[in-house]
Amino acid sequence: MPRRGKDRQSVQGSFEDRLSALPDDLLHHTLGFLEARDAVRTCVLSRRWRHLWRSIPRLRITDIDAFRSVKKLNKFVCKLFMLRDAGSVLNECELDLRGFLQLDEFWVHLWIRCVLAWRARVLRLDTYTNLPTSSEEPLVQLANQPLLSHHLVRLELHGVFLKEGFLDFSSCPVLEDLKIADCVIHTVKILSHSSKHMSIMGCQFLWDMRPPRVSAPSLVSLQLHGSNMIPVLESMPFLETASVNLCQKYEEFCDFCDNGSLEVEKCDCGMSELYWDNGRKRDFSVFLQGLSSATCLELIASPEMVSSS
Repeated sequence: MPRRGKDRQSVQGSFEDRLSALPDDLLHHTLGFLEARDAVRTCVLSRRWRHLWRSIPRLRITDIDAFRSVKKLNKFVCKLFMLRDAGSVLNECELDLRGFLQLDEFWVHLWIRCVLAWRARVLRLDTYTNLPTSSEEPLVQLANQPLLSHHLVRLELHGVFLKEGFLDFSSCPVLEDLKIADCVIHTVKILSHSSKHMSIMGCQFLWDMRPPRVSAPSLVSLQLHGSNMIPVLESMPFLETASVNLCQKYEEFCDFCDNGSLEVEKCDCGMSELYWDNGRKRDFSVFLQGLSSATCLELIASPEMVSSS
């Protein structure tokens, strides 16, 4: 009998909850690797775990199959954000919402603002939604307002519609890494004084009277690939590496400017100031002038782009 009692104590000891004995910081870090729904479900494990999910430093809302509808997604995310510990810091947030049709743009905008209010350093947003549709703007359109954050270091946007207000990052003074992929961009300027690394991949640029510009004087590295055009690149004195794919039509904007029409002074397309200098056509591309400081430069062009002087 004593031996059996000893064996029973040994078995009970083998099931000791050592994981719950770990400090909060370590448990928070571990929960951050789980999808948000799974992290919340740990609240039923024991009293020790009841509120841990409210303060995890990393949120991953990526399992869209678990929601099945936009209504259920909105309900979960709103409740998740509402119950989160307002005093806790959110280092990173990933919203991968690909697969949903007709996302509610109001809620997506609100979630972004909440994430920034929690002092997030990294934000990833991937929608790729509302495709295909008959809408003129099929992608989720983010609010035409600048982001405001003194903590955001990295921003990644995939599959969204971006307008000029959102692309003014002057109120994000520590933003260093900006990645924009497969987006529709309708703006006059992409502005970021602090960005050191910028990647614009597979985007469609829309413009009215003037071609879009990139003003990023602190850039160290730049990637421009797969877009329907390349924007005007303003001065980048610290640029070290750049890789640019020259689309075939990146200079085909205005017949007056391109062909040297005598009526170029009447043209208001905004290109004359780029192509012409005191009535004489420039002998260099102003579009690529910002690349002049790069120490490692890769230019990719089709044969139609190659010309001899």
